[in-house]
Amino acid sequence: MELCSLNKIFEKRIIRIPDYQRGYAWTRKQLSDFWDDLVQIQNDKIHYTGVITLDPIYGDLDKNWNEDVELIKNHNYSPFYIVDGQQRLTTAIIFIQAILEAADKKGYNNIGGKSLDFIKEKFIRKKINNGIANSYLFGYLSATSSDAFLKSKIFNEHSEYNRFEENLYTNNLLGSKKFFLSKLDELNIVTIEEIYKKLTERMKFNLYEIDEEIDVFVTFETMNSRGKELTSLELLKNRLIYLSTLFDNEPDREMLRSQINSSWSTVYEYLGKNANKPLDDDTFLRNHWTMYFKYSRKKGDDYIRFLLDEKFHKNNILNPKGKRLTVQELSDYVINLQISIRHWFYIHNPSFPLPGYENEENKKLLNRMNRVGFKHFKPLLLACFVSNQNMESINELLKYAEKYNFTLFSMCRRRANVGDTELFSLAQSILVEEVGMYTVMDRVRSIIDRYYSEDKFYDYIHEKYNVGRNGFYHWDGLNYFLYEYEQYLLENGKQSSSSIDWKELQKKRSDSETIEHVLPQKVGLTDLYWRERFHDRYSEEQIFFMAHSLGNLVPLSRAKNSSVSNASFREKKDNGRGIGYYNGSAAENELNKYEDWTPTSILERGIALLKFMEARWDISLGDNSFKVKLLHMDFLSS
Repeated sequence: MELCSLNKIFEKRIIRIPDYQRGYAWTRKQLSDFWDDLVQIQNDKIHYTGVITLDPIYGDLDKNWNEDVELIKNHNYSPFYIVDGQQRLTTAIIFIQAILEAADKKGYNNIGGKSLDFIKEKFIRKKINNGIANSYLFGYLSATSSDAFLKSKIFNEHSEYNRFEENLYTNNLLGSKKFFLSKLDELNIVTIEEIYKKLTERMKFNLYEIDEEIDVFVTFETMNSRGKELTSLELLKNRLIYLSTLFDNEPDREMLRSQINSSWSTVYEYLGKNANKPLDDDTFLRNHWTMYFKYSRKKGDDYIRFLLDEKFHKNNILNPKGKRLTVQELSDYVINLQISIRHWFYIHNPSFPLPGYENEENKKLLNRMNRVGFKHFKPLLLACFVSNQNMESINELLKYAEKYNFTLFSMCRRRANVGDTELFSLAQSILVEEVGMYTVMDRVRSIIDRYYSEDKFYDYIHEKYNVGRNGFYHWDGLNYFLYEYEQYLLENGKQSSSSIDWKELQKKRSDSETIEHVLPQKVGLTDLYWRERFHDRYSEEQIFFMAHSLGNLVPLSRAKNSSVSNASFREKKDNGRGIGYYNGSAAENELNKYEDWTPTSILERGIALLKFMEARWDISLGDNSFKVKLLHMDFLSS
């Protein structure tokens, strides 16, 4: 092992990131640390940056190295795979590219006496074939999205594979370049030259080259089991590629490796397809595992242990105790992953423009699920899409799933694991066609019937009043319920108004109110309107119950400061300055029709909302006397 600078590492070496490695994962936190480490290096000191492990390429080069053969054979360059340290090395190369661009932008054609072209030839690419082509000194082994992106968007060079999809990793590559460009833009050329010298000379790496006898895949897994932050999905890819090398003399071995790379390319494309809402790779893998393999509570959350230590272990090929793992079995698994990720993305992003998903009812129902939460239904819904169930059946299941999650968890506050084992088991059963959609929906209905109870809902709300919380106002399902009521008013033409923004409604309630108490929640107000109708007639406890009862709560189309929520009902309807219930949300418009706001108004509206709840989710909330009790306003009839 040798302590080397970047200048030394890039002496006659061509370095490639192999297909078993993850893409570029560094974000602002790691980049900030890298920058801080660099700028704090004193001029007479070095900074130890970590280990770079390279795997020398022996023997004939495969087709991925074709463009580099001239440098390797005629100019004595040596080819390597990078096994460990690719995140740091990728960052350093992007940094050098940013320095080149920053210097050029400021009108300089050299840094520290070296021309910009010389530096580019040293670290980025060399011209070959009389200058008509490029050989890149650092990059990805195969023509992937990340490879094309690195060449085109980071190095500003032409890529033969310019057709690429942006994903989580390509976004990180661009984010790194933008980060360094923004830092360098603030500096003069003298400081930039100092930065370049520190980066290429004073940042030192322990450079280690793997012996030919050592298994590089085992080395990679060993390194990344000692605290390296690889995700389970990334470790699984490496394992599957490693297993593909163990099928000696099997003609489909190379095809399997190609399928693995293609599958993971698609997976990462869709995980990062919506840059505003990237999907978590471990969550996807866990849910796919639940769907694809027979779920049992015994395995619990140890899905990656099952995949790496049980299912996809080398002993199942080399020394199988039971049925030997086959190329076909691995191929089926990775192809299913590739098919599943597109459906997974759509399930989480139903409004994202994606060819092949045109059913508007399905989009509407999935949007509801994204608001109420999927809970235990993700593997089952994924299985329905992957197994190509008809859309009408999927839509029907989505209606039951939304009812399940809202009534059992938001209303009845059942334990978080209610029904999970049965739903997870159904996912695998529907995938392999052991059961049909009718059976699935029948079982979901039976769980709802078993666990729904209006008494449980009452107990939950009553607890909210008795533990110093504010009744319905602190009910976890309030935002979703009021949002759904708003959609009902809009869709049925009950009111004409712009819809409430779900993201705004979800914001933490503090000084900016998104749900208003029509009767102000603070007792003892001096306003004559509220004193005459409430404070002179009812106890503080009764006013507290009414203020936080369901009928007294309304979602606002625009957040407003809580200090103005104590106004009289007439001012709330129209404050004379263009703001009021008359031009707010559909629910506000509905309130605007009330001439007065009294205890009777709160009770009547509360009962109306509970009747909507019964109709919307096809449940029973008892007779009127029970509804009055649930609203905590039964003192009015006593």
